Amino acid sequence: MSGVGLILGIAWDPFFPINKNLWTSSYVVFTTGMALAALAFCYWLVDVKRYRRVATPFVVFGTNAITVYALSIFLDRILTWWSLSQPDGSRVPLKMWIYVHGYASWARWFGLASASFLYALTYVLLWLGLMWVLYRKRIFINI
Repeated sequence: MSGVGLILGIAWDPFFPINKNLWTSSYVVFTTGMALAALAFCYWLVDVKRYRRVATPFVVFGTNAITVYALSIFLDRILTWWSLSQPDGSRVPLKMWIYVHGYASWARWFGLASASFLYALTYVLLWLGLMWVLYRKRIFINI
């Protein structure tokens, strides 16, 4: 079934070009096909081939999903709210300071998208590490 959406998306490309406008039918059909293909691959890998360790990070996030969501939003707000003084006297949010001093140098070699991706990946891995501690200690925070 996932292959059908992918094939339809590719087949419609000459008539309805696939672009980034989220409301075009070709883009919707293509991304649906890609999502279903990814889901089918995950099902094959985890359930059929029994590579369960691959899914462990998702289990860790899933056991404390609301906790990681709320705390990550809270930390993001803190990083945006808290600011640091610059040498010229201006103030910059801590989030921007971390990005400029920790990740912007990647942009020179790999482009802005890679620096932004690395920042986001670091943020996700930070929360995975914290949630892993809770998971290992069998601490599950639920509503």
